[in-house]
Amino acid sequence: MPEAAYPFDWIRRLFQRKRWVVTTTAANCALSLGLDNEDIFDCIVNELGERHLYKSMPAEKKAGHMQDVYRVTYKNQRIYLKLQVANGWAVVISFKKE
Repeated sequence: MPEAAYPFDWIRRLFQRKRWVVTTTAANCALSLGLDNEDIFDCIVNELGERHLYKSMPAEKKAGHMQDVYRVTYKNQRIYLKLQVANGWAVVISFKKE
C-alpha cells in the first residue's frame, strides 16, 4: 500500500475546520459531473479514507510540494482526486471522473 504525503486524518480535520479550497479546474470538473463544493466536502470528509489512496507524487506546478492521489466511488461515479496541503490549508487540485 502506498504511503500518503499527508496523514488523511489531518486532511479531514482541515476540511472540518473549513481550511480548504478548491482550484478552479477541480471545481469546473466537479460541476461537469453534476457535483458542487458541498459534494466535494462530503466526498472527502464522509466517503474518502486511507484505503482509497492510489499514490503520492511531486506537484507539477509547486516545486517541493507533494500531492496525494485518491480513487473513490462517490454518487455512483468513479472519482480521481488530488489533494495537497499548503500553508495549513487543504487544496483540492483535481476532482474528476476517473
